[in-house]
Amino acid sequence: MSDILRALDHWQLDMKGLLRHMYRAPTPRERERWHALWLMARGSSAAEVAADLGRDAHTIGDWLRAFCQKGPTGLAFDQTGGPPPPSAQRKGRN
Repeated sequence: MSDILRALDHWQLDMKGLLRHMYRAPTPRERERWHALWLMARGSSAAEVAADLGRDAHTIGDWLRAFCQKGPTGLAFDQTGGPPPPSAQRKGRN
């Protein structure tokens, strides 16, 4: 059994659950991570998924490892660096 299938079983998810997470992901980056897992669960290798998504295979492997270790919370995107969101900038002007 592959790592992704073992992890899905461990976190009590199936293909429909993966799709649900993908479609309901709060950010495009999280949606991309769920999409990568869905592709791997369908039989694609990390290298194939990386080529399809325009990412490095190591990045795909990192996402898979995070999911295996932490489950769905492992795929959450944490904004680091960059300018604050526009709503935060407006608050400071008043």
